[in-house]
Amino acid sequence: MNNLGTILLASSLAILIFSSIQTIYGIISKERKAVELGRLALMTNPFVIILTFIVLLTQLVRSDYSNYYVVMHSSEHLPLFYKMTSIWSGSSGSLLFWNLILNVFTFIVLWQTRKSIEDRIPMMNLILAVLSGFFSFLAVFYGDAQPFREFVPEAAAGRGLNPLLQHWAMIIHPPILYIGYVSISIPFAIAMSALVSGQLSEDWMKFIRKWTLFSWFFLGTGILLGSKWAYEELGWGGYWAWDPVENASLMPWLLTSAFVHSVVIQERRGMLKFWNMLLVILAFHFSLLGTWITRSGVLEGPHSFSKSTIGTPFIVYIITSFLFFTGFVIYRRKHLTPERNLEAITSKEGSFLLNNFLLVLSTAAILLGVFSPLLYGKEFKAPWFNSWGVPAGIFLLLLMGSAPLLAWRKGAGAVFFSTLLKPFLFGILGGGLYILFYSQNFTKPDSKYGDVLAEVYSVLTVGIGVFTIAGIVQEYYRGIKARREEFTNESLFRAGLNLLLKNKRRYGGYLVHFSLVLIFIGYAGNAFKINTSVRFFYELLPPTSEEITYQSIDKAMVGGYQIEANTLKLKPVLISGLGGEPNIQNVIVSQEASYGIYRGLEKIATLDTERRFYPQISHLTGDFETHIPTSEPAIHSMAKEDFYIQLGAIETSDLKSENPDLPLMFMQYYFTPGSETEKLKLFLNFPRQIVANLEVWINPLVKLIWLGSVLYFLSGIFLLLPIGEKRKEQKGKGI
Repeated sequence: MNNLGTILLASSLAILIFSSIQTIYGIISKERKAVELGRLALMTNPFVIILTFIVLLTQLVRSDYSNYYVVMHSSEHLPLFYKMTSIWSGSSGSLLFWNLILNVFTFIVLWQTRKSIEDRIPMMNLILAVLSGFFSFLAVFYGDAQPFREFVPEAAAGRGLNPLLQHWAMIIHPPILYIGYVSISIPFAIAMSALVSGQLSEDWMKFIRKWTLFSWFFLGTGILLGSKWAYEELGWGGYWAWDPVENASLMPWLLTSAFVHSVVIQERRGMLKFWNMLLVILAFHFSLLGTWITRSGVLEGPHSFSKSTIGTPFIVYIITSFLFFTGFVIYRRKHLTPERNLEAITSKEGSFLLNNFLLVLSTAAILLGVFSPLLYGKEFKAPWFNSWGVPAGIFLLLLMGSAPLLAWRKGAGAVFFSTLLKPFLFGILGGGLYILFYSQNFTKPDSKYGDVLAEVYSVLTVGIGVFTIAGIVQEYYRGIKARREEFTNESLFRAGLNLLLKNKRRYGGYLVHFSLVLIFIGYAGNAFKINTSVRFFYELLPPTSEEITYQSIDKAMVGGYQIEANTLKLKPVLISGLGGEPNIQNVIVSQEASYGIYRGLEKIATLDTERRFYPQISHLTGDFETHIPTSEPAIHSMAKEDFYIQLGAIETSDLKSENPDLPLMFMQYYFTPGSETEKLKLFLNFPRQIVANLEVWINPLVKLIWLGSVLYFLSGIFLLLPIGEKRKEQKGKGI
């Protein structure tokens, strides 16, 4: 099957070269038949890539150890679902998946434009053919992008899927993020076809809007899912670490956000034409840059890939493409002059422009931080990003809240009393009430709050968030009131629903803004986060089963919570999805500790936190090599805060000797056959007394982040679905 996959990839490259040549010939000679032949060839390629994808998927499901990718990223002991999703867990498989999505989207846009005869369409076809051809070129000529490399001789076992990726959010997070990355190629190709062909009439903006919104939605959803994964799986008590790979996805999302908003200005006011072309070029190339960062090995992160040979051709393609299309923007600059000039910086269009400027500036700052190890010889950590990112985020929140309340062409002073005053007063009131709330309800550490600036930022965020919500409510109220005056027999609910359906772009956008406000307020709680480490003393209990059990009676106080240690167990966890017998390849060693959590005299939860040790198997011999540890935190989520714990390192009771390798000792105890006497000898190797470290976090307002994430997803789906806006109404009749 490796040969079949390789032949299919080579066929794809040949088809795309043919398509490009035919399209170029058709453009130069103005021969429509040649252009049509190139288009049909390009529409054929998705079926070749789909077949290629199915071949690799089949090898993963069958655990075909003659395939290098299968050996390195799958195992016969994985559940079927994880076998299938491991297709995007490695570099070459994920690049094939990237190419698959690109070709599916290419087919869709070619079908949408099949009846169009505009001169710009052939250029769009050519841009997409070259882009897809680049990925097929990598898969054919570069081993690190080749998913069908043979493993000779056939491996004895697969190394399995990275344990960190065996989580529900991480399984759906990569494909959703890839869809966001890849789909920006379509609005880029549409815009660049208009630019290169010189056909710059405004009708291309309407076609590009939905595609851009689609990309923005999937990028944002993927980022939020990644935050959920990090929070629940990595065991470090947070949801965003400014990791290079996190930043790689954030940068194109920021640029796409800027483009989504500035397109409105071009449509409504005929402004920002030159700027919009630059934005879509930046958004597309930053999506490629994000793909390059995760696969070149230049920068490392918890979910990036190792160094590979594709880094050089990838970055050469990005730079060449960026310079080429940026050069065309400069060449066409006279055709991209604005129809109107900015009349007031505090007008609606002025606020959009400030929003754009801040988003692009933030992207540039993140880019600097991402490449700080190469530029400065040291990596910029989270404090550096937060030092400018937090105030920038607060200013963006202010612009997000004020822009809908401002007027076109007029400054803020002209509409302050009519639209801004009430939300402004609500924002001040909300900030004041928040001060009272957190001072009375948030868990306080033993010492006073040390970071006054963080507290100020938190209050500002909540105050501006309330201002934004009040503005949204005010806009809905005015819209519903006006609609009920026009359609007198509509109920309040019906009027609100129809208002939303008939003007999705405006009022659906307000729902997205509301979701982002909830997320921002959730982030504001991070200013009052508590993190501490506690040690508990344990004693070994006599063996009664296949588990090794330690007991503790220690207690600890963290803030207003009391933690009572109970048991710490070493136990086997079978990972096979096929119901096989336990063996050295499919058994995880779990260190599971149980704690009772009290608030005063009331027990509010019993939390079990684990460290799991996955077996790393030699693909050459099938023997055990080492353990790969993962964290399994326990979280008690409340309305105001999360109580979050994670079992850490286990040490000897004297805290001086080398830490015992309990997982390996347990493997020897569990898998060694023999009499009870032999088992007892192995049991006596376990230390009688140990000290377990427990990391504790108290995270305020985290629930609002996940609530906002769900609302972001639902409102984004609503905006993308083809419902509302098109139906016509008769005045005076309810619908």
